[in-house]
Amino acid sequence: MSDPKDRHDSGVAAGNDSSTARSNRAVEPKNPSRRDAIRYLIGGAVAAACPIPASLLAGTPQSATGTPQPGTSSSAGSVAAATTPAKLGSESNEICHRVRDGEQFNFPAPAKEYEIIIVGGGPSGLLTSYKLRDTNFLLLEKEPRFGGNAISEQWKDQWYSTGAAYQMDDPLEALCREIGMPIYRIRSVDAAIVNDKLVPEFWAGGLWKSSYPDAVKKNFDKFFKDMKAMDIEANKEKLDNMSFAELLKPYGPELTAWFDNFGPNNWGARAADTSAYIGADSVNWGGGVEPDRYTWPGGLGRISLALSEHMQKLAPERMHNKATVLQVEQKASKVHVSYIENGEIMTAAAKAVVVACPKFIGKKIVKGLPKAQYEAMDELRYQPYLVVNVCSNQVIYNGSYDTNIPAPSPIVDFNVADWVINRDNKEVNRPAVLTCYVPRPERERSKILHDDYCMQLGEQVVEKVETWFPGAKAKIEEVHIYRRGHPMYVSAPGVMTRVAPEVRKPLGNIFFAHSDTEGGISEYSTGLRAAERVTKEVTAALGKQAARASVAVPAV
Repeated sequence: MSDPKDRHDSGVAAGNDSSTARSNRAVEPKNPSRRDAIRYLIGGAVAAACPIPASLLAGTPQSATGTPQPGTSSSAGSVAAATTPAKLGSESNEICHRVRDGEQFNFPAPAKEYEIIIVGGGPSGLLTSYKLRDTNFLLLEKEPRFGGNAISEQWKDQWYSTGAAYQMDDPLEALCREIGMPIYRIRSVDAAIVNDKLVPEFWAGGLWKSSYPDAVKKNFDKFFKDMKAMDIEANKEKLDNMSFAELLKPYGPELTAWFDNFGPNNWGARAADTSAYIGADSVNWGGGVEPDRYTWPGGLGRISLALSEHMQKLAPERMHNKATVLQVEQKASKVHVSYIENGEIMTAAAKAVVVACPKFIGKKIVKGLPKAQYEAMDELRYQPYLVVNVCSNQVIYNGSYDTNIPAPSPIVDFNVADWVINRDNKEVNRPAVLTCYVPRPERERSKILHDDYCMQLGEQVVEKVETWFPGAKAKIEEVHIYRRGHPMYVSAPGVMTRVAPEVRKPLGNIFFAHSDTEGGISEYSTGLRAAERVTKEVTAALGKQAARASVAVPAV
């Protein structure tokens, strides 16, 4: 399980029916015997995520309002106790869908001008702002906080992740050190749970002690040896355009079952929908054998927090959250960006714009995309995700940082949230959090909008934890469920070598970042690569503009 759970970049959304305006809700569990023992809280995609007043829409009567319906939250980040699921159908939600579907707005003329406007404050947008911090930039993010899906939270002073987990990328580590972050090495080989039994250090000899039949163990071993022996870079294009399931076929169904959970956890897809290149390459980083992996208590959201604090100190007036971008359009030599902030539609102009939001949004807000580029963006797929943090008054498990579980378990893996600072702590009477990752099939995206559906999965997580660690349920105080509609793009066949290169082509003075422009897996380091690439593109473009402007006009 690499960083990918973020999977991070959220960006500024127009019409995203799963955007995370974190309206958290306390909901009663269906098992009444647990009602007084475990408190369930659900945060994430709700109707109030896009509170655009209807009066701002072109052709909309002024009497129309965007008032939330009963049961919805009108302020992001609020916590509302409820014994029944919130109503998700509201005018605010309807307006978001109208934005998504191309509703026309009345856009004013630009009131301000910047060198660069960055659309989206997830990891890629934050990193781009940092790389371009010496310019006159403006960053626009629709959520109350920067970081996209790489956000860390706290419970009883215990940090935990709501998305991105860990990294092993040297350039990202160097950047973290540059902004003053300490680096915490994980130093733990991943465990596994096979047939409901814990298998310590699965990738360092534990496989052979597992309950798998000998023939299956040999298939696992052969697969990993075969993949490590393969020159995957020399065969990159061929592998990227075939299914990982084809590559796995000779090794038996157990390997496929393993990757049918490992894949959604790391790159958004089961084996049949995964690029064989991505799957084959995973043997080089999966399993926790790499000793220099790093993270923080609470995961990679701590990078988002440190970056946003750093940038808000450097340029507080240019870091705008709760600002939803509606349109990006090239106008002669400038780019106009129209957005809504504090209930008012505004337009700003820039010499260059970086679209650092996911492309299911980008394709809707960028005007004039060429047909091939639009179709490439449209081909990208995004997996919905639940992250379920199990908060306990005593330690449930502290045997390894990460534990993987093959299909059909709804939990694909879980992390010990404070592992890097408490791995050697033998005290069990202390608050602790297990971060459980529960990716969902794309066909169930709309279901995560319903609290009952999320509650059922939360209860399944608790029951699974109790099965694996008997007595755990009695220690659990709260279950925090975070829902993400489109947090990670699917590393499907062809995305890396065919789709992503088309997606990231500059359009005039509009440039494209976000991890989905790179075509690998959705992780913080991929967002950094996008930021580094787009910084070079923008710098070159601004240099050309400056050179043209400096050409002397001949005397008449």
